[in-house]
Amino acid sequence: KDAMASAVTSSERQRPERTKRAPKRDHFEASDGDVRRALQNSLKQQKRVEHTVPEAPVFYPTAEEFQDPLGYISKITPQAEKFGVCKIVPPEGYKPKTDFPKERNLKFPTKRQNVNSLQEGKPFKDGSRYNVEEYQKYAEDFRRNYLTEHSLESLGCSESEFHSKLEKEFWRIVETNTEDVTVDYANDLNSSQYGSGFDHDPSNKWNFNNFHQSPHSLLKEIQCEIPGVTEPWVYLGSLFTSFCWHTEDHFLYSINYMHKGHGKTWYGIPSSSAESFEKAMRGYMPDRFKQSPDLIYQLVSLLSPSYCLEEGVSVYHTVQKAGDFIVTFPNAYHGGFSHGINCGEAVNFAIPEWLSYGSQAIEKYHKAGTKGEKRSDIFAHDQLLYHLGSKISKLVIANKDRINAHQRNAQELQGCIKEILMEELPYNPRVLLGTLLKDYAKSAKLELHLRRWLREAKINVADKVSYSNGSPPQCWVCRCMPYFSHVRCKNCPRRTTCLNHAFTQCDCKASSKFLAITVSDQGIQSMQSFIQSVNKSFL
Repeated sequence: KDAMASAVTSSERQRPERTKRAPKRDHFEASDGDVRRALQNSLKQQKRVEHTVPEAPVFYPTAEEFQDPLGYISKITPQAEKFGVCKIVPPEGYKPKTDFPKERNLKFPTKRQNVNSLQEGKPFKDGSRYNVEEYQKYAEDFRRNYLTEHSLESLGCSESEFHSKLEKEFWRIVETNTEDVTVDYANDLNSSQYGSGFDHDPSNKWNFNNFHQSPHSLLKEIQCEIPGVTEPWVYLGSLFTSFCWHTEDHFLYSINYMHKGHGKTWYGIPSSSAESFEKAMRGYMPDRFKQSPDLIYQLVSLLSPSYCLEEGVSVYHTVQKAGDFIVTFPNAYHGGFSHGINCGEAVNFAIPEWLSYGSQAIEKYHKAGTKGEKRSDIFAHDQLLYHLGSKISKLVIANKDRINAHQRNAQELQGCIKEILMEELPYNPRVLLGTLLKDYAKSAKLELHLRRWLREAKINVADKVSYSNGSPPQCWVCRCMPYFSHVRCKNCPRRTTCLNHAFTQCDCKASSKFLAITVSDQGIQSMQSFIQSVNKSFL
């Protein structure tokens, strides 16, 4: 059965701690403007006009389709990405046999969330530490007591009706702020330390620990392990624990699987509405954004979907149950909350459809950095582009005998190259090559321009610098990760920078600095020429 027809619309280097950079204390002092807007918002919330949030699509892959996770997601992307989020239900008998992580006695940290202040953009404090059994007891006790005290038992109503009850109660707490509700949420637990739920079924095709090495994955080209990106993170939630609005690092895809427990409500905002959402966020709390320009990256704010819809933002909704997969798409904001004790696991991934979004993310991060909205690169995008080109080059070289047989006829040669790549690559090369050429050419042009500028400034050059762990350094100024080359100063050895910030890192003279080159000028230009020639085969 075709996937589209089955869709139903209803390393050692640690990942930058994007959620843990707490603004200064005085950032939380409300201004007169904050107070006025809070009163205005309160009046609106007292009326609490609730909007019906449209359903995100649900997909039911066949047993055959389910054997190729990233291939299947690539197949449904054109239809599903318009919603920002979708749900995938495994075929009967193919659900992964997973459970809570095996490391049940290991204590893990939590974040203490004040549910009633989720619209205020305040950072979360540290919660208690638990092992799995202790957290289960805490979550079950809290849920039972809360539902009893608020007469929210599920007796006499269907599952979907009960989910709606919980959703209304959650947003009542958030929007009215008339009742203090505090919960502990165990998020971003590194599976390499605390264990993975997929350890119970390691050979399963949907084991997230193997996603970055799957045939369709582009992330294996970055050659380093990144917690949360190439290594899954585990999440233990309780009733009303929430994950606030955010996009994934580098606008990557994400996939979440619920191993055990109660449901989880998800909201998705497609990439087409991302700018409208950011505008709505800034309009709701302008003073907070003045105090913390990078507030949108801190994962501490959860505005209601009703408010977003009123502001013209497209929002979609789905409920994840144990055994369901949730996929979020590039540059799609998403958020939500749990219905009770549950255990989920998530990882990022990149397939060819993502590549253009990755370049957009880097451009946005670096522009935002000039306004104080700094967000760190977690891998070097130029490294990924260069290595993708190298991968294609190796495929062509491996078939040099076939290539040589057509050297005298340009048309036949291009046809041969096209045939080789169609056979060797697990995805359609046409999806990848056009974007790869465009983005690589842009990066190469900027890199070579900055090198000329630095040479004219009499900065010394050190060729053939390599990275011991496969990961380039991070710029001390803008937090980008320059791959082709970077700048160092002998007087300030810890302040490595990208070429653009060579004279921002310190006040030392040019004679004290040197340009450390990983890929030569000729190497950069040769790769661009190669990608361009291969791309012609698909025009």
